[in-house]
Amino acid sequence: MSGIRLLAGLCLGLMALLPQAMAQPPLSAHEQVARMGAGVNVLGYDPYWQPGGQGNYREEHFARIRQAGLGTVRVVLFTFPHLDQDNRLDPAWLEKLDQVLAWGRNNDLQVILDVHDFNDCVKDVPACEAKLVQVWTQLGERYAAQPDSVVFELLNEPHGALDARAWNALLAKLLQVVRKTNPTRNVVVGPTRWNNLEELDTLRLPEDDRHLVVTFHYYEPFAFTHQGASWVEPQFSEKTGVRFTPEQVAKIESDFDKVEAWSRRHGRPILLGEYGAYDKAPMEDRVLWTRTVARAAEKRGFAHLYWQFSSDFVLYDFQREDWVEPLLHAVVPPKQQD
Repeated sequence: MSGIRLLAGLCLGLMALLPQAMAQPPLSAHEQVARMGAGVNVLGYDPYWQPGGQGNYREEHFARIRQAGLGTVRVVLFTFPHLDQDNRLDPAWLEKLDQVLAWGRNNDLQVILDVHDFNDCVKDVPACEAKLVQVWTQLGERYAAQPDSVVFELLNEPHGALDARAWNALLAKLLQVVRKTNPTRNVVVGPTRWNNLEELDTLRLPEDDRHLVVTFHYYEPFAFTHQGASWVEPQFSEKTGVRFTPEQVAKIESDFDKVEAWSRRHGRPILLGEYGAYDKAPMEDRVLWTRTVARAAEKRGFAHLYWQFSSDFVLYDFQREDWVEPLLHAVVPPKQQD
């Protein structure tokens, strides 16, 4: 009888260990980047986020993103306007974000939650820090059980008062906040000066945290990509007709070589989080530039996310409910689309 009881106990013990044995190991940062592939920035300036508003986006758009051969959406989040006086996020806003995550899961997309309150942060760094700590405490707790297809991005494009010293201190603190609830979730971090590749050497990351994806943004030559854009300096906003030529391709290759060399030295995978050319440039030049940047990223194993699905630099036309095909084919060649 005692033998039967012993056998039963052993069986129960093995059954208890079975879920642990079957559990998948944490997804590495390098594998995360491989899964990301090509993608697109979404939702940031859309009326979707307004109280009671639906905006332009539906789940069908996420389905079309996946069908087009894109593997990732970077969800641009302005969190500060949705904080109350105690820095608690609005429950109704969070429910909208829950829906976006469900759209991503349902369509087999990698989803990056990108906190995009960067301009507020350079106005008052201490106030920014207090808010970001609360934002990431709440997002970390709420989404700790999400699959590893969900990635956190601590802050878009630190710059100005968030210089290398201030940013390195802040990102270390934010990482500690996230790791309390998401110890192995992959997190996107980038350097200062608007995630400028020239600032990669100033980035200080904890060596023992290997669940980090390093990002940079690329809009060079700026006089070409931002010609006619109202939000930039007059030397760019007041000038149009700037061409992109095959002779400028070498500079893109050289810049991406720098990023690749940094990546290899530090063993960190790379995400090109934003790139795009504003629609005041000739379409043929925009296509050439976009194709050049996308292929340069892929050649070096970088994931790349076009800026953006809608609003400006547009990849998808909501009025026609269809892709801007020349640009889509530059981001993802037709043979890669389903």
